[in-house]
This record gives sequence, structure tokens and C-alpha cells, in this order.
Amino acid sequence: MSEKNDTSVKRMADLLRKGATMLADACPQCGSPLFKVNDDIYCAKCDRRIVYAQSDEEVEAQAVKSLIPELRETLINKLKALNQIVDNETDTEALTKLANLMVLLLQALHRLERMGN
Repeated sequence: MSEKNDTSVKRMADLLRKGATMLADACPQCGSPLFKVNDDIYCAKCDRRIVYAQSDEEVEAQAVKSLIPELRETLINKLKALNQIVDNETDTEALTKLANLMVLLLQALHRLERMGN
């Protein structure tokens, strides 16, 4: 058995020990059995949450919603990095460009926060 299969089998066993329920449904990506963990559906082999959707629009909306935390973290990290650059910058033209970039990142973060609510 490969290391990846071994890891996924261990994950499945751990899920069952912790009270998860194995479902009759299979993961659309890998074909592995799905597990119900609390109110979430989970694929142990892909190591990800699965969302059932009624339409293509719902699939897209769920995909975007699942990206929000990662995008938020990326924007915050970029703002932190820019803040450090601004601290050391003395050129007015460069500071103006950096400030404009910070405003754009803050606007994106604000829009992202509204989408998450």
C-alpha cells in the first residue's frame, strides 16, 4: 500500500473512532467513501470538506466562499509586508505608489469581509 493510501486509511479510521459516520456516497474527485463529521461531509483521502450543490451557480458560490479565509490571510500578509516597506521608504514617488497599492488591498479586504458575512 502506498504512503498516501496508508495515510488516508489512518484518517478514515480516526474519523470512525471519533464518531464520524461513513456515507454511501463517494468523493467526486477520488472515489473514496465520504464521512459525515458533525454537520460537514468530509473526504479523508483528499483531506477536504465536500459540499453538495443543486446547481452550477451554487457550486461556484461555495467555491468562492471556501476561498475567503485564505484570500483574507493573503491580503493581510501583503498589507503587513507593504507596511514594512513603507517604513523604510523615503522617496515620495515610491511612497505614493505604495500608498495607492495599500488602498487597493484595503478595499479588496473590505469587499471580501462583506462577502463573508
